[in-house]
Amino acid sequence: MERINTSFNSKMKFHLKLSFRWTKTILVSIVSFVILLKLPPVLFDAKFEAKVFNFGIYHLILNPWTENTQWDQFLTPWILWVSGLISKPEDLVFILNCITILSGVILVGFISHQFDWILGITVCFLLSSSPLYLVFQTWIGFSDPFTFLLITLYLILLHSEFLPKLKILYLSFVLLLGMTNHLFQMLALVLLVNVFYLVYHKDKIKILLGAFVFASVLYTLFFVSIFTYTAIGWNQTRVSVFSQMWGNGFIRMNQSEFFLGTVGLFHGLWPLVVYIMYRMPISILGFVFCYLLSMMTYDTGRVFAILSTPILLLFSIQNWQTANIFEKRISILFSIGSLLICKLYPLFYKWDGKIIYLQ
Repeated sequence: MERINTSFNSKMKFHLKLSFRWTKTILVSIVSFVILLKLPPVLFDAKFEAKVFNFGIYHLILNPWTENTQWDQFLTPWILWVSGLISKPEDLVFILNCITILSGVILVGFISHQFDWILGITVCFLLSSSPLYLVFQTWIGFSDPFTFLLITLYLILLHSEFLPKLKILYLSFVLLLGMTNHLFQMLALVLLVNVFYLVYHKDKIKILLGAFVFASVLYTLFFVSIFTYTAIGWNQTRVSVFSQMWGNGFIRMNQSEFFLGTVGLFHGLWPLVVYIMYRMPISILGFVFCYLLSMMTYDTGRVFAILSTPILLLFSIQNWQTANIFEKRISILFSIGSLLICKLYPLFYKWDGKIIYLQ
């Protein structure tokens, strides 16, 4: 009888612990939803002249199967077309903003459940004050919110426990969606995330390589199909712009507004980023790669934000797992402080070598 009672008590404690864990996850997710809904519009409120509108995407959503659709950016207009939710341009802004908030809430909820709810809130403040959310508030109608949602799911899968074959399948599916949404952007993101994830998890190389190969095969089939059976054709605009940014173009992007351009890479997150660099020097290589790649485009601030944020998130998680209590408190302090720093000076982003102020 005593043994039965002990077993029963153990099961009760386990279920209570599990229930409490889920309760914390749900509460933190609700709090993060409110923060991500309310805070970025306040921090990154922009005048109309500072906003960039992709007017063409609304017409693509009405019919994504035309020659005007870029072959390397198919998923966003197709999903919005299938959803039937877009009847006017304002609907597009609302849907993409919902995707942005959803990405943050899913990530914060997962981190709170898998690691620590305090880390979840820390990441929530990190996202709220990040240049990526500045981009989401000012660059309207681009595929970046879907890209961030997919790379968020990719990060979550990397830190989740599945059987190897299932993990390869799930990662391949997310990677395939990302490649159809923005091929070059997703390839750069996954390359960065995989390389720096493997620094700390070398035993996962077969899973990541298998997922990449499988997704590449599927994307090749998709690529051939849309060229064969739809009006979508080859468009070399992105490749041409990238090839023109070598040499003098690259030098011009670096030299013009160098100081403010450097400040604008992370804005209020600079103290946290420097701390991450100090704790994990290898992170410097990741940020330098993001910087060099962004300088080969006109949208330097936007490209750097979308590339560097997943890397910062990856290293923030890894830093938390190896940090002591004092080091964790420093991370929390810097993430909260980033909100205050963003209010100390007029915010801006860099485009084509010029500084564009939000206000």
